Amino acid sequence: MKDSDQQSSPTEPIDVDVAVVGAGLVGMPLALALSAKGWSVALLDAGGEPGEQSEAVSVDEDSRSIALKQRCTALNLGTQQWLLQHDLWKSVAVDACPITRVNVSHKGYFGATRLSADEMRIDALGYVVNNANYITQLHKLCVTSGVKRLYNARVNGVTQLQDAVKLSVENAGDVHAKLLVAADGITSLVRESTAISTAQVDYDQAAVLGMVELSSAHEGVAHERFTQSGPLALLPRPGQYMSFVDCINPDEQQTIEGMSDDEYLQRLQSRFGYRLGRFNKVGPRFVLPLLRIESTTQVAQRTVLVGNAMRLLHPVGGQGYNLAIRDIDSLIRTLDKATVSDPGDDALLDQFAAQRLDDQKSIVRLTDLLARGFRGKSAIPGHLRSGALLGLDAIAPIRKRFAEKTMGISGL
Repeated sequence: MKDSDQQSSPTEPIDVDVAVVGAGLVGMPLALALSAKGWSVALLDAGGEPGEQSEAVSVDEDSRSIALKQRCTALNLGTQQWLLQHDLWKSVAVDACPITRVNVSHKGYFGATRLSADEMRIDALGYVVNNANYITQLHKLCVTSGVKRLYNARVNGVTQLQDAVKLSVENAGDVHAKLLVAADGITSLVRESTAISTAQVDYDQAAVLGMVELSSAHEGVAHERFTQSGPLALLPRPGQYMSFVDCINPDEQQTIEGMSDDEYLQRLQSRFGYRLGRFNKVGPRFVLPLLRIESTTQVAQRTVLVGNAMRLLHPVGGQGYNLAIRDIDSLIRTLDKATVSDPGDDALLDQFAAQRLDDQKSIVRLTDLLARGFRGKSAIPGHLRSGALLGLDAIAPIRKRFAEKTMGISGL
């Protein structure tokens, strides 16, 4: 273990430029990138060291069972390019499955849109990664970096000092930082300490998350199928496996949770159809309500919110994580060490927040439109939605702009 990973004595204060609370898929890349730019960074992980956190895997468990337990994230092209720029992609790419095409369809109607990497003259529209592997690879990079990572480090209190923030941290004593970044999720303790409030939108939907094994190859094609109860997305993974997000009506949740694997597999097949052939097996399912939760502001005194601490979006289109990466990209650009001496300067943080507003509002509008606009049983709106998909598919320049928007790029 590197010195930077050693736990400090509770009586020894830690002084850094930036403290990142939350060592997940947003906090770790941010900490690594800031450290590479020359800032001293402490990364506070509420969990134990990776060996302590990992779930036990039975020696009798085969690769099929392991594959069906994955929880996945879709990285758009903009996120992949950001990881590449910051020397993080090589490790992540080992597990990444490229998306070569995206088929968007509306169940019961003829309208469809197809986005293709070949048409865009790129290798892939995006990539799908296993969260556990992604976290493991980022951890390995942290170990060999200058990031001071603190384990079992739960924040018990936040105090604003004149020129710093003091964190009272379980098992680590006090941490002093010029800038505090909250990447600690939906129930962010850091956000609560700043008294930043949140606004919530209930989509009156739930989502079933899981993995499905196919009887034939998916050929790297992702599918977004709109149904009466909401979108059903299938994302490719290595081999004949796909990650799925199945949006349902809340009154269906109890019934679906009570289904056997075979019963749910039959239901999933019926909802999606046979364009991917027969579904062989489904993995463990996780059901959660679908909400949009947004903080009313992204910054407070010497504090920035990122990831789910700032905003939780509907999963349609897979935009939430990629928007968070664009947030941290903008933050890193704002904190140019060549010109910035105090990363927690109020004017600097206000500038960062203002720069991000247009992109954030645009993505919120897009996800709301897709989550609400392609749902329902009425025939006339259904035909209008189908016509919209046909029009999008037929007009190449508009289709290209839509693809660039969802890929998180301004153009290639």
